Amino acid sequence: MVVKSAAGQRQAFTEALKSARVGLPDAQYEVGLMYANGTGVKQDFEQASIWMEKAAEKGVVAAQYLLGTKYASGAGMARDAHKAFMWLGKAAERGHARALLKLGRLHAVAHAELSTQYVALAAEQGVADAQLALGEAYATGMGLAQDARQAFRWFRLAADQGLAKAQFALGQTYANGQGTAQDPDKAMTWYRKAAKQYCAAAQVAMERLDASGAGKRKSRKDNSGTAYLSERRRDPHGWAKVAEQGDADAKYNLGLMYEQGWSVPANAPAAQAWYQAAAKLGDSRAQQALAALLAQDDNPEAIGWYHKAADQGNLEAQFALGNHYACAERVNQDALISMAYYTQAALGGDSRALVTLGRLYSENQPHMAAAYLSQAAKMGIAEAQFLLAQQYASGQGTALDPQQAVQWYAAAAEQGHALAQCALGGHCLDGKGTAPNFHQALVWFEKAAEQGVPQAQWNLSAMYISGGVGLKPNLKLAFVWCQKAADLGFASAQASLGVLFARIKNDEQAVSWWTKAAAQGDPEAQYNLALMLSKGQGVTQDFAQAFTWFHAAAAQGVASAQSRLGLMYATGEGVATDPIEAHKWFVMASESGDKAAKANRKRSESQLDKAQITEAERRAKAAIPLGSTG
Repeated sequence: MVVKSAAGQRQAFTEALKSARVGLPDAQYEVGLMYANGTGVKQDFEQASIWMEKAAEKGVVAAQYLLGTKYASGAGMARDAHKAFMWLGKAAERGHARALLKLGRLHAVAHAELSTQYVALAAEQGVADAQLALGEAYATGMGLAQDARQAFRWFRLAADQGLAKAQFALGQTYANGQGTAQDPDKAMTWYRKAAKQYCAAAQVAMERLDASGAGKRKSRKDNSGTAYLSERRRDPHGWAKVAEQGDADAKYNLGLMYEQGWSVPANAPAAQAWYQAAAKLGDSRAQQALAALLAQDDNPEAIGWYHKAADQGNLEAQFALGNHYACAERVNQDALISMAYYTQAALGGDSRALVTLGRLYSENQPHMAAAYLSQAAKMGIAEAQFLLAQQYASGQGTALDPQQAVQWYAAAAEQGHALAQCALGGHCLDGKGTAPNFHQALVWFEKAAEQGVPQAQWNLSAMYISGGVGLKPNLKLAFVWCQKAADLGFASAQASLGVLFARIKNDEQAVSWWTKAAAQGDPEAQYNLALMLSKGQGVTQDFAQAFTWFHAAAAQGVASAQSRLGLMYATGEGVATDPIEAHKWFVMASESGDKAAKANRKRSESQLDKAQITEAERRAKAAIPLGSTG
């Protein structure tokens, strides 16, 4: 291509103008172009439109198309929809492919079917943009019947012409198996082609496909031998140039790339700038992402952007607003507004909102909780499956159904939910809702224990103490797992660890762990600690402290503690003598089956009159607190 000098351009304009004035259509079109571009003459859009219209009236198709697009956009002249359709229509009648595409786009909002017809005609003539648009129409069912195979066909034709957006769309069809067999490798190939043209959506798709483990992107080594992903870094200016000319989607995806550090260095201010550009164009994803970044800096503008996104149905924004109004973050706390936003998100299928509502309703409206949790559980959300299983196991919000509980526990456990694994182990061990299976119980307890669930660790310890089907007793492993649970503050494990230390005659350690468990209210630990205090075994003898812990255990129904407490009242050991209170505890312990208490009850009855016995029995029946005289 020879670039003319300024003088040469002026000469060319003069010659073209002479021919245009005598009525030559092609010359009139050329003069119109020269006025529009300022080539050889001062730029003048009014003169450009005059000469372009002369050429268009004489049937110059290119002039008709250009004039139609200018009237449609209002670039260099007043926007006029009627004239836009007229001139584009004339060009389309003459088979101008891009005029057909432009007409299709102009009709898109009001006449979807007519729009698709024009686009299809342009696509058949090989216009890549039209082929992409036709593929999108088939993919979405806008203006024609949805057809994934046809969508794939047209995407492929446009992609083969090098259109980046079509290459990205084709990658999506391979990634999702829409209209063709699912093929992550081919998806990555087409994403890569589009990304090389700075298609941000394709770069984001590549990163996500890699993150899923399906991308298999190849790496190479730099000079230092450090492996890094090929094609990961590209010129940031190239991305910016394309995004500036692109739509909201391009700007949003570039913002995401800067936030995540995908192909460009991580840069929060740049991410915020691109999100804001897309957000101002109405992209709800960008509005939500912008709000999230602003919220990190406690910027009060975050709430406004959350609201804009939420009003467009963005589920993440709705859920975020639910959290903000629930926790009074940058807004006044308002439980009703919070619930409203959680509900909006839940109705849209947001799994986090469904689980949140399940939790919120669980106490006062368990049936509502079950409905929300059931929906999330069916979506495969492990936490919802676990919570729903708990409802079936307890009969709260649902009918009591151990089998359903086991099914949902299993679904969550298979996904690695530690508490579900522990609960499932318990059901397998006890045979609730499923056949008893000692081995399976052991398997699930081990999985949960390895994730740090103290209940599971304690259960494992108990199984290693007693042994079972295919499992030999192993005191060493019992100690290991019990210690882990005890160190996490699990009272039952602390109580059991005390027993294990007592078995190996380490009374000081036994007392230490029973003291910790007793302080948390474990009745067996309270009883054992009281025994050690009363004997002075592993600790300084202290009858008063022994009495305190015997009483704590007795109040929780430990029959042996009740029996001991009766003896202390009878003998005045650690407490003032009180034969009536002694008899009360003998009565309570004997009715729980304690043999020593039965003998002591008879002995006590022989030493009391009828009125005293009646009072003691009344106290036992009413479980009157210590010190009350009735």
